[in-house]
Amino acid sequence: MVRNLLLCVLYVFSSTCFAACETSLSAADNMMFDKRKISVDSSCEKFVINFEHKGKMPIAAGGHNVVIIKTKDFNTVVKKIDMKLGAETGFLPETPEVLAKTAIIGGGETASLSIDTSKLEKGGSYQFICSFPGHYAVMRGTLEVS
Repeated sequence: MVRNLLLCVLYVFSSTCFAACETSLSAADNMMFDKRKISVDSSCEKFVINFEHKGKMPIAAGGHNVVIIKTKDFNTVVKKIDMKLGAETGFLPETPEVLAKTAIIGGGETASLSIDTSKLEKGGSYQFICSFPGHYAVMRGTLEVS
């Protein structure tokens, strides 16, 4: 009896801890993320964003992704976005300003990213954007570390 109770308590506690280290995010053909802010608990070793494109547009016409950057690097990163680099790269070259990113996905698809939270400073200023050319102007939000 005590063993079963202990297992139940451990299960509930572990579920709560893992939930704080993972979130879901989605976007559709309207070029908007469903969240404007994501909070990351600094006690997490890694943080996972599970991303879903709820629209119908294919990658070539309206793909989306999630790219994590420092707010101060926004202009530097968006200047590097180049259609010639292709969707396979997220239209971005390898660059140290990109802390993490998902693949570009089309309607009905999902992708995840995992970021080592040691790359994030508590109280630091971060953003998540879509790097499909032109989308970053409206598809962006704040990532805060607490």
